[in-house]
Amino acid sequence: MELEIVALLGFAAAFLMSWLVQPHFRNLGFLTEIVDHPGYRRAHREPVPRTGGMAIFISFFCALFFLEHVILDTRLPWSWLGILSGAGLAILALGVGDDRFGIHAEKKLYGQLVVILALMLFGQRLDTVTMPLVGTVPLGGWAWPVTLLWYLGFINSMNLIDGLDGLASGISVLASAALVVISMAVQEMFSTLFAATVCGATMAFFYWNVSKRKIFLGDSGSMWMGLVLASLMLNLSQIAPIQLPVLLAPMIVPIWDTGTTIIRRYRRRTSIFQADDFHLHHRLLRLGFSPAGATLCLLLVTTGTTLFALSDFLDAAWLGLPAMGMWMVAAQLGAQRHLRNRQHGLDLFSELSYALGLDDRLDKLTGRIEQDVADIIDLQAERQRVARLRAGRRDGTTGAVAETEDAPVVVRPRSGDHY
Repeated sequence: MELEIVALLGFAAAFLMSWLVQPHFRNLGFLTEIVDHPGYRRAHREPVPRTGGMAIFISFFCALFFLEHVILDTRLPWSWLGILSGAGLAILALGVGDDRFGIHAEKKLYGQLVVILALMLFGQRLDTVTMPLVGTVPLGGWAWPVTLLWYLGFINSMNLIDGLDGLASGISVLASAALVVISMAVQEMFSTLFAATVCGATMAFFYWNVSKRKIFLGDSGSMWMGLVLASLMLNLSQIAPIQLPVLLAPMIVPIWDTGTTIIRRYRRRTSIFQADDFHLHHRLLRLGFSPAGATLCLLLVTTGTTLFALSDFLDAAWLGLPAMGMWMVAAQLGAQRHLRNRQHGLDLFSELSYALGLDDRLDKLTGRIEQDVADIIDLQAERQRVARLRAGRRDGTTGAVAETEDAPVVVRPRSGDHY
């Protein structure tokens, strides 16, 4: 069977199953009280179920089982899938415990280490890596620590970036879609099927995540998503000599956010396990972006980076044009926001450094009152409401619509946080 058909079948089956079960898992979240309550780091204003990751997990494996026994005439490698399902169940259980009862981040890390060590004992190790200008490099004994960091990085970076509707799931869709293209290029049927199935299940969740009947991935879903993407990329890299930057290109935003988070907390002399509201997406909100605008900007950057990496891997230089287009649109969104912020005396370099997580001084330069991200979103929503009311009023003499636009406020973190 052609790989394009295999990919389409995997995507369609998983999408349909995930689409159908997401509302039921939403209800399950309310019944079991696995919900995310509003807080200072939250963009929502009402409790939202955190059970979307469970629905993706079940849809993924059910779709594969259905395809194997009803449509495909080949047996899937259930020895490998069994290892992935066992590790996935353990990660899900750890995440559900955190979503429902709250588990200290350090204890959660210990649980992740146990799951990763079990995976490595079952042979899931990064024995070789392919680097530009160097070629394939055998890791030997370094395979164990490198694999450990590989899985830890994916799991926790996806967990950290899951802060706005559609952000983590959008990155997962782009990453799995890129894996589909790469797998098809190297003629790897199973990797093509698995990546397409993940893409379909996550795409259906993406709709419910941004709809009014909202549902979240939860820690269980974001950690499992990181685990499955890490496993798929690791497995594919051991089958074909694919350069590491090509595989990691869709993960540029989570990787950058995780790195700057570690540096920021070290610089502030706080524990790396202490949560805050200064991740990349939070910073865009503080600069005046709406939650949807911040998500769009980061997804545009991810798409551009992914297309640029694929243009080199596929030897298709024309892909560089849409990649540049994505980056230019993201830059245009940032430029429009800068024009509105400039009246506060903010220069472009300070805003860019702040948005990238490289400098925290912008909050001090504005001299604004301290507010949390949740307060900022409420303020934006109120200003949008007032703007709509003003836009609806007609001038008594000319009949023109009187529109005014309030400048966004750039605010500082809570007083309890340190620089």
